[in-house]
Amino acid sequence: MITTDTVLTHAEPRSSRSKPAGFCIMRSHRHRITTSVFRRLLFTCRVSVSPRAIFFYRFICLFICTAAIQLALSDAALAKERVEIAMVIWRGETEAEKGFRERLATSPDYEAVITVFNANQNKEELQRILARLEPKRFRLVYTFGTIVTQEALRQNSSLPVIFNIVQRPVEAGIAAEMARPGGRATGASNLVPMESAFRTLGTVMTIRKLGFVYSSHDPAPRYQLADIRQQERRFGFQTLAFPITGKDGIAATLKQVIDARPDAVIFPSDSFVKANADQIIAVLNRHRIPSVVVIPEMVSENGALISLGPDYRVLGQLAAENALLVLQGQAPATLPVRTVPHLSLLIHLATADRLGINIPLQLLSVATVVR
Repeated sequence: MITTDTVLTHAEPRSSRSKPAGFCIMRSHRHRITTSVFRRLLFTCRVSVSPRAIFFYRFICLFICTAAIQLALSDAALAKERVEIAMVIWRGETEAEKGFRERLATSPDYEAVITVFNANQNKEELQRILARLEPKRFRLVYTFGTIVTQEALRQNSSLPVIFNIVQRPVEAGIAAEMARPGGRATGASNLVPMESAFRTLGTVMTIRKLGFVYSSHDPAPRYQLADIRQQERRFGFQTLAFPITGKDGIAATLKQVIDARPDAVIFPSDSFVKANADQIIAVLNRHRIPSVVVIPEMVSENGALISLGPDYRVLGQLAAENALLVLQGQAPATLPVRTVPHLSLLIHLATADRLGINIPLQLLSVATVVR
């Protein structure tokens, strides 16, 4: 007579047949106990038809089904594919990276392990970081900003690039077009709809002379300056550009701004300006010159008057959407660059009071207010 245990043993793969004798005895014993229990249950089902017995067996079936479902869900969670992502940033983590992490964490398919590399606004360090990234280890690279993304694409690498906070990816040579990037990079752009921005500003102040302060070492602000100048005729203002040539040049540039007495100063998405925003914004506030920014943290952390730009956390989530599609096998070349269609408005009320600016109630009703 062949036992059930023997049949199961012969059905196993070759690698599992050579088990210790004790293991086989224990498994055979467990099997006999289980078989005995089920035989007793079946016998009881035949002879016991009382309502209490029927209720009892229904309860047992429900319990077994619930346990099976929980086990299946647990197995699905354990089945997540582990993927490593290199996060290369320029000036430390921002809300954009928080949004990126949050969206990846909700994926039912992937367990993302992110390794952060911060270049700390040092181009030589950035090049060293990118040169050390191993395609065998990382599935893709997340890059923050125009400088980091351009440098990543110069590397002789096959790693897909998911960029974020790149305002003008086409003009920067990062994407062939927004709808179809055409290379190994796609992501999210913090492109600001300038017409909408100036319409909003017009409800707060009258601008005839607008200062534009930016770092001369970053190529991205020049694209933003071109966007602003396209709005001059429509809104009747003149733009004065004030480049900053390194940290030692901040004071001299600010003196030029103060002497020119613009109605407001607008700052682009510029990592150098953000890193030195405490010094820059404090001088402007002291001379009662309103500051308009597109980096929200410059309002909440540095006291700028108003931020008109996309929500960085939302941009991070959009970049993560493209990252998940790349992990699923889609080519970055075919994935459109994502943008946020609406401006996120942030207003610093204490700064407004200091500058003597009254913010309209309809604007306050749609803005995030910093007091």
